[in-house]
Amino acid sequence: MNKYSKHNRGVKLDKANKADMDDKMEATPIKPEASLRPEQAGPPPGGKVKWPTQVKAAKSQWGKLSEAEILKSDGDQQQLSSLVQQRYHIDRHLADKQVKTFLDQCNLA
Repeated sequence: MNKYSKHNRGVKLDKANKADMDDKMEATPIKPEASLRPEQAGPPPGGKVKWPTQVKAAKSQWGKLSEAEILKSDGDQQQLSSLVQQRYHIDRHLADKQVKTFLDQCNLA
């Protein structure tokens, strides 16, 4: 039997092939679920999502708000809308619309 026979196929790997396979088999990092944006994450099995888990998503939505302010609002639509209105100098109805859309995506409204 030679090295190409059916019996030996895939059994013996030279050093170059083995190194190549090792490179291909490296683990790819998996993003934690908490880093998912609200529109990507599915609704939780038990119903509504807890607000502290959505603070980073809200911070990425409204960068001018601090995480402390967002956390302090506790997901209250009026408080959050007021903060958005103040920081971004927009009309109340626009801030309300943005906040409502965000909370709906987070399954909080």
